[in-house]
Order: sequence, then C-alpha cells, then structure tokens
Amino acid sequence: MKGADRLVATLGELGVTHVFTNPGTTELELVRSLEASSSVTPVLVTQELVATGAADGFGRICGVGVALLHLGPGFSNGAAFVHDARRAGTPMLVIVGEHPKAHLDLDAPLNTDVAAIMGPFCVAVMKIDDGARVASVIGEAYACAQRLRGPVGVIAPQDVMMSEFGEAARAASPERRGTGDSCEDGSALNRARMTGDTAEAVIPSREQLGDDPVLLVGSMALSGVGLAYATKIASHLGARLYAEVFPALMERGNDTPCIPRLPYFPDQARALIGEPSAVVFIGAVEPLAYFAEVDRSASLIPRTTPRLHLAPPGVCVDGILSRWAKNLGCEGDGVDGLGVAESTPVPPLQFGSDERLNVDRLGFIFARAIQSGDVVVDEGRTSSASAYRYSALAPHHRYLGHPGGAIGGGLALALGAAVATRARVRALVADGGALYAPQALWTMARLGLPVGVVIAANDGYRILRLEMQARGIEPVSDELTRFAAPTVDYVALAAAFGVEGFWARTVGELDAILGAQRDRNDPFLVVAELVD
Repeated sequence: MKGADRLVATLGELGVTHVFTNPGTTELELVRSLEASSSVTPVLVTQELVATGAADGFGRICGVGVALLHLGPGFSNGAAFVHDARRAGTPMLVIVGEHPKAHLDLDAPLNTDVAAIMGPFCVAVMKIDDGARVASVIGEAYACAQRLRGPVGVIAPQDVMMSEFGEAARAASPERRGTGDSCEDGSALNRARMTGDTAEAVIPSREQLGDDPVLLVGSMALSGVGLAYATKIASHLGARLYAEVFPALMERGNDTPCIPRLPYFPDQARALIGEPSAVVFIGAVEPLAYFAEVDRSASLIPRTTPRLHLAPPGVCVDGILSRWAKNLGCEGDGVDGLGVAESTPVPPLQFGSDERLNVDRLGFIFARAIQSGDVVVDEGRTSSASAYRYSALAPHHRYLGHPGGAIGGGLALALGAAVATRARVRALVADGGALYAPQALWTMARLGLPVGVVIAANDGYRILRLEMQARGIEPVSDELTRFAAPTVDYVALAAAFGVEGFWARTVGELDAILGAQRDRNDPFLVVAELVD
C-alpha cells in the first residue's frame, strides 16, 4: 500500500466524506488515491481560496472539513480563508503536498518553507515524515482539529506518498489519535479550548452579576436549544443578551429565540454595551474593534467591568446553560417547540413593486425567500444587516456568518455548505467580495448544487466609505472606493462559469426572480442593484 492510499483510507476511516482540492503535480499520487476511493469524494475547484473556504463551510456544518493544496504557493493562495476558518473555530485539515527532500535541497522554483507559511494560520502544523506514520499523523491531526476547534496543517511529502509500505503501516491506528502532544499550541485561546471542561464550569452567582449584566454568546451557544436556555436565563436575571458580531453558525427562524448581534462599528457596539455590571462570556471571546483606533482601547467593554467566563470558545454549552437554568429555577419546558417549521406563510410584500432596491428592501426580499431547512450564508457586509433582522421571521434555517473578516469567503462557504447538506443554500454576498473567489460558481455548476446567490451591488467598497466618514476623513475617497467605471457584469461572469444569472433593480423584479427560482435544484445568481 502506498502512503497516499493509506492517507486517503485513514480519512475515510475517520468519517471524512469529501476533500476540496486544487491539486498539482506533487499531489498526483493523492489524486489517484482519491479517485479510487469508495468512501472519500474529491471535489475539484479551480482556485485555492475556493478549496479552503469550502472546507470551512463544510466543517462548520458537518464535522471536519478537508482541503488538499499544492506546495507553499498553493497554500498561500488559500491562506485568507484558512484565517477565517481559524476565527470561526472550524475543525479542518489543510493537507499540502511537498517536494521530496532531495528536491528541496536543490531549491527548485516552487520551494518554500511550507511549515513557516502555515504556522500563523493554523492551530497546529504536522509533517508526515515516514510512511509508517501516515495513519497516526492523520489521526492525530484530525483529533487536534476537533479539540482545538481550528485548521490543522498537514505536510505530505511526495516521496512518502509515493513509497510502498506494508500493512504494518496500519499499526499506528487512528484510534490512538489525540494521545500525543504534537498539536499543543501555546496560545491562551487554544489552551482554553483544550481544557474547557463543561462539567466543571462555575455558574456565576447573582452577586457577581450585579443589576445590569450582559450575556455574550458565541457560535457554540447558538443552537436552538442553547438560544432557548440563554433567553430564559437572561429574562430571569434581567440581563441583556447579545450574539457575537458575525456568528460562525447559528440556528434562526420564527421557531427560535432571536437575539441581536453586537454591531460591527465600534462606537455603535460601545453605546449598546454601555457600562454593564458584569459581562458573562458564553463560548465567546472578548469583543474587540476590528481595526486600531488612535488613543482608544480596542476593547468594546469598559476596562473596569467584571468579566466572567462561563465557557471557552469551541465548547458546546447546552449542558452548562441547562444546569444554570435549573439552578435559577427557570428551565421549564424551554426547549419544546424548537423543531423545524414545516411551513410558514410568506409575509406580504411591504414595499411597492416599482421601488428601487436599497439595503432595507433587499434584506426584506431576501429573507422572504428563505424556506424551511435552508442554509443562509451572510457575507453581505454593509448590505446584510436588514436581511439578518428580517430573517428572524423566516422559517427555521441555519445561518453562517463571517467572523474572520477576510473578505470574499461567501461563495466558497456556500459551496461547502451545499456539499455538506445537499440542502438549499441562499447566499447574500457583497459585490466587492464576490470578485475574490468567483471560481466557486464553476464547482457549483459542475456538481449541480442548489445554491442561490444574491449579489448586493453598490459598485464600490461601501465599508471603506463608511469607515472614512466615521473617522472624519474628508473628502471621502471616490477613486479608491468605487469600481463603477466600468461596472462589473456579474451576470456575464456567472455565465462564464456555467451559472444562469439575472439582474434586479426593483423590489418587484427581485421578488419575482427569487420566487421563480424557489424550487430550483441547480445554482443561479441575481445581481441586486442598490441605490444609496
């Protein structure tokens, strides 16, 4: 058995079903093994960002996502969305082919220090240096990705993948995964994730919380059950309850408690949080301004506010919240009625059909098109706040946000979510972000995936314009924040990748298009032209 065969077989034994890949010559043995596998399906993409973003979307929903890339340059191409996966807490393997040692010693044109490149983006990096250790390294990496809730880099040298090894290579069984210390990481965040024992979580007392506490919940607390308990606890304590700015994954809909997100803009977030008596982090991290502000702390919470950590990020907190609710005597039957809604009447159209689309009207029409069981991907940036607000009234669905902030991941996330679930996926994507990895459309068309993409088109980087206004930078740049000359033809771009596209300028046009595509089982794209 070759090293590549052992690697692919081990992935299958661990339950991996799909590998997203843009391979190269160094990975040809792995390509052959993947195509011969009866348990692991390779998904071909045409750009590395698509591979890493899709593995992120897959992993958020379906366990562990896997991407296979080509050498250091291939990883570098996909690194931005590995960053997003790390910030989203997505268990993920990023397998990178590497030259054999003899070729590395020659400093060939594609040589790089792969481990050094991967290090800042992954929670751990491992190298398969011996065919007899293929199974144990892959098993350890898989367990490490689950334990640390993040992407683990695996370097797979070509000579190891090509070499023949006997069945003795199976001695290092995946059952031994997680027993070593090869995935230890020195960061405080990862230590917290590793040591987060929910059974030992200390429930805060009323005295610790004071009279105006804030409960901040992260993605692992945003299941329907977690939301039900958190809402009951907050109501019982008189606490304010918020979700993270861009949750990685949450359940939403008219059968699920709706809680507001913290605003993206720091001043808005600080005004909302105010000066609480205490802040309890429930699977969440300290909220910070995305960018530095001169002479201001990056923290959005006052320095003197007590901080209480109920559970670290990446730990499922349903049991902790249940115990807390029971201690307070408010658990009741709070998790009843959280099943998926079978049907919900479509809300009546609130705007005139001939009205031009703006952010608010787009959000309403997008939310109106959500059906029971859908997966909704939100990378609309400044154009998606109203869609989030209105979709609280939609049927039960899963929501994928964008906590990492590396622009452009929406299309790839939608691809990965669709492969993971084969459910309908509806993605709201900003026009600037849609230009980062549009190659995802090709793979959607190739696989015939039921993904509907709505592009919020304002012909520019509105976020930069808003940031400049907020910081008093005048005049606001026009040359470097708009790309309307020429206007990008997203419909033609979609057609080039095999996806049908539509233009919508009015409320009636967008509503009719989304209604007509309601039961479609292949991808489509709609460009929603917005007026300021």
